[in-house]
Amino acid sequence: MTKTTNPICRSFRQDFPQFVERAEALGVRIALGEGRRNGRERVFWLDGYKQLTGYTTRSDGSPFTLADAARNIDKTLTRIEEDRAATASLSVADRFARVMAEFRQMVPQYRMIGEVRQPNGDRGHCFFMAEYDGDVSLEGVGEVAKAKAKWQQGETDKDHMARFCDMLEADFAKRQEEVAA
Repeated sequence: MTKTTNPICRSFRQDFPQFVERAEALGVRIALGEGRRNGRERVFWLDGYKQLTGYTTRSDGSPFTLADAARNIDKTLTRIEEDRAATASLSVADRFARVMAEFRQMVPQYRMIGEVRQPNGDRGHCFFMAEYDGDVSLEGVGEVAKAKAKWQQGETDKDHMARFCDMLEADFAKRQEEVAA
C-alpha cells in the first residue's frame, strides 16, 4: 500500500477545516511539525518555513489561543492571495527584481543560508561559505538565475554579497537573451 502525498496534513484539516479550501486553491503545503509531545500545541508549518500555530504567548504576554491561530492562518493566506493578485501582471524581470531587491539588503552570516521568500512563492537562497552559492526561482517559472562567487583576498562580506548579486543579475540577463533568441 502506498501513502498518498497530500499537501495539507490530516490534523490541519481536523483543526482548521475553514481554511482547507483556500489553502488547496493556493496550492500551498501545510505540514504538522515534528515532536508534538507532553501536551504541547500542534505546530503547523506553511511550505516548510513559516510557522502558523503553536506559539505559547502573544506579544502582549497573554496565552496564544485557537482564535489567535485562526487569525494568524487567515492573515497568512490573505497575504499570499493579495501578493499573487498584485504580481499577476508583473513580468518575469519585475518579479526577479523584487527578489533581488531583498537579496541586496541581506547581511551575510558566515556558514549560514540566506533565504528570500515572497508571499507569491518567488524565492531565492544563498549559502554563505567561502564561496557564495545560490539561485533565484520564480513560482510557475522555475530557476531563472544561478551564481557562485568565490571569495577574493581583501574583500569584505558586503562587497562579496554585492558581487554575488551582480553575478545573479548577469546570469538572469544571459538566460533572458537565450529565451528571446
